[in-house]
Amino acid sequence: MTESTITTLYEQTLDKLEHLTERQKLVLRAALKLFASQGFEATSTAQIAAEAGVASGSVYKQFKNKQELLVAVLAPLFQGTLDAMADEFADSAFNIEYETLEDFINALVVDRMTYIHDNFQEIKLLFGQLLTNSIFVTQVKSFFGEQLQKLVIPTINRLQKENKMVNLPHDIIFEMAFGIIVAYFGKILIGLDCRTLEEETKYVSQLLIKALRV
Repeated sequence: MTESTITTLYEQTLDKLEHLTERQKLVLRAALKLFASQGFEATSTAQIAAEAGVASGSVYKQFKNKQELLVAVLAPLFQGTLDAMADEFADSAFNIEYETLEDFINALVVDRMTYIHDNFQEIKLLFGQLLTNSIFVTQVKSFFGEQLQKLVIPTINRLQKENKMVNLPHDIIFEMAFGIIVAYFGKILIGLDCRTLEEETKYVSQLLIKALRV
């Protein structure tokens, strides 16, 4: 299954939010696109209005300032977008029972690193908020904690019980697996030279398999 982009899922979420007017939805779509592509600070309200096809004054009428607009842009993430992302992740990476550690790691690494590659600009925007917005951090932590409990931990427990994965605490395994995947995002973020996505996923998978194999 090919997973939808964050932008696509975001737009689908907006379409379901009946409390928003069509003009507000246009502004939020435009703001997400510009905040992600050129950064929050570098984006002006006039640019958002132009992208949305509305008058600048109407943006100020709906949102007092750009910070309030950013909060409004992020809100739909917790009104359906993240849930849709998790559902697609489950269908893509956890729709089968992995028989080996190698199969599990290869599927997880390819899925998540491909998702980062295909949604880099939007993830960069979210990452920036994780550094500055404590409320956002709490919401994201709660959401992903639930997803790990529901999707990842059962597979880890089973592989450990079958003596196919080293018996380390869950949090240590998460640090190893997701730490190295996040490092790939960091390489792109600071402009380091990267290999092809296929090469990156191959080497990351090899490292994790060696580290977690019994």
